[in-house]
Amino acid sequence: MSLKKRIGIILLKITRWKIIGPEINGKVIFAVLPHTSYMDFFVGKMASLYLDFPIYFMIKKEVFIFPVGYLLKALGGIPIDRKNPIQSVINVINKLKKGKTFALVIAPEGTRELVKEWKPGFWYIAVKTNTPVVAVGLNYQSKTLYVAEPVYMTSNCEESFEKLRKIYRSMDLHAKYPEKFIF
Repeated sequence: MSLKKRIGIILLKITRWKIIGPEINGKVIFAVLPHTSYMDFFVGKMASLYLDFPIYFMIKKEVFIFPVGYLLKALGGIPIDRKNPIQSVINVINKLKKGKTFALVIAPEGTRELVKEWKPGFWYIAVKTNTPVVAVGLNYQSKTLYVAEPVYMTSNCEESFEKLRKIYRSMDLHAKYPEKFIF
């Protein structure tokens, strides 16, 4: 067992979070729901240590200021220019195509604020790279992180979203800030 995995196990025990679901490896996109708090990042980082393979996440480029930017990049952060999201997505697609083991973490909502519709960026990346999506659900009441089996997206965005919604409905989701989450 690697040192990273041991650290992940220890952090999960200390914080009393548990992971329910299959071990995931290879190339995947983790679609994490609900995303209402900065704390989601720390829960995700503990899980990534436990999973013990490279995990990257997309975050608005405005956060990448000195010295935080260096830390975010070291932790797997990929800056996203929200004024030019297409180029950002193309860059991520190129990274995904190169690696044998690569996990990209994306919040379908695209923000911590209340939204009624998911952003299609993660679906587009999944389809263009033929990378499966793993639905990941958070429950802050029971401190549980649910991990589903990987599923491939279809060329129809709404059909793919409905497939994921069905998976999320089987999870007991509870946001850190429930007023920022509608499902």
